[in-house]
Amino acid sequence: MEQKNNLILQGTETFSRGALDNVALENGCLVLDSSAGRYLPYGSYTSPELAMPAFCNLNVSWNALAPDNTMLEVRCRVYAGGDWTNWMSFGKWAPDYPRRSVHTQTEDGLVFLLGDTVTVAAPGGGVGIQLQVNLSSNDAKVTPAVRLLAAAVRPLAWERQDGAVINRRLYLPEYRLDGHDPSFGREMDLSLVVASLMNRWGEDILPEEVAYTMFDGATNGVHNAAYAVAAAACCGYPAWQGWLDLKELRAQIHDGCSVGVEIETRLAGQKEPVRVWMALRGFGHDEDILANYVLLNDPTAAEGPVARTMPVADFQRFFTGRAIILRPKPRGIPTTRPLRIRCGLEDAGEGEWFFTRKGARDPLPEDFGGWIACTLYDGVAHATTAHKTFRRMERTAAGGIRFPAGMVQTGGRCCVYAVDQTGRMRVAEILLPHPAGTAGAE
Repeated sequence: MEQKNNLILQGTETFSRGALDNVALENGCLVLDSSAGRYLPYGSYTSPELAMPAFCNLNVSWNALAPDNTMLEVRCRVYAGGDWTNWMSFGKWAPDYPRRSVHTQTEDGLVFLLGDTVTVAAPGGGVGIQLQVNLSSNDAKVTPAVRLLAAAVRPLAWERQDGAVINRRLYLPEYRLDGHDPSFGREMDLSLVVASLMNRWGEDILPEEVAYTMFDGATNGVHNAAYAVAAAACCGYPAWQGWLDLKELRAQIHDGCSVGVEIETRLAGQKEPVRVWMALRGFGHDEDILANYVLLNDPTAAEGPVARTMPVADFQRFFTGRAIILRPKPRGIPTTRPLRIRCGLEDAGEGEWFFTRKGARDPLPEDFGGWIACTLYDGVAHATTAHKTFRRMERTAAGGIRFPAGMVQTGGRCCVYAVDQTGRMRVAEILLPHPAGTAGAE
């Protein structure tokens, strides 16, 4: 019987086949068990041992809610070389927790976890996996809740299939690196793609909110696909990583899913190829020349349009097989992101401004390590907030903010955004007076 290389565990029936230690099932989710109306501080779920086609790479995903004072840790182990490895952790995770991926390996170094990917270099590859999630809470009134666990492997003998030709295009917002937080450089591509995949359904989340919700403190970067999936799940979207061929990609687009794909490409100024995440907009067919093509949004496009068309033959050559799949948000599903705090702004003089809440100053904390930017109303009805032109702002020593030089003198309606290192965002809107003698001045 053919073995699937992409597995999804979700729902009461599936989860109940595993081992539940101080864990209960509630509305199809794994939650901490309770006693006398109080959640236990710790619990664990372990899946059955799962057979997989012989593989060289494994990626694990989870969809979970982790309210304040809770967290979870997803672990896996691999059957390779006739034995099981020790448990390998993807790091303790919660939106408000300083997430750090883990680098670990077996004694012989033939199986190792680096960031979001397990690599198996043992002869014959890995042939089995097992997943485990540890839940914990420091508050007896709240519990983390795991909705989905997923595992995807890249088979050693991967017979990729093309599937039936389809002609379908999806509308996806086009975002590029220019104009967004430069702190992460080219690695911001994944955050831009994930934001686009959600915003096609009207989410209107900023890529910076995604970036800081998926930030990996071990690398000081935002290229951990497992954390990217978890960030999308915080917003309520069922999401997972997969190793897909063209047939499976076409099936996902046919079903209307949002898909991000990893492409090997060369960027301007670089000799060696790099791997870039792009948003898959669909597939097309040209009857005149009998050619099939793939529609992509490339956030790293240095100039020209983000939208690009690639012949299927070229796509198959450059597509690594890694993908992120999002399904529409179910109605009424609980979420923890995006988390916006509506604020006011107070002019403190000498170019310094402070956020205010409930009439009192609310300075940015000393350890603020996020992104602050502002936009001026330009009279354009942008499809999403992320399409606006952002100008960076700086935090002052006292926890205030400072507008870019000359912006206050320009005048007009201005929005200020401050995303902290957990993905929470303060938003303030202010009407800056127009200079005397200019259009708009009273």
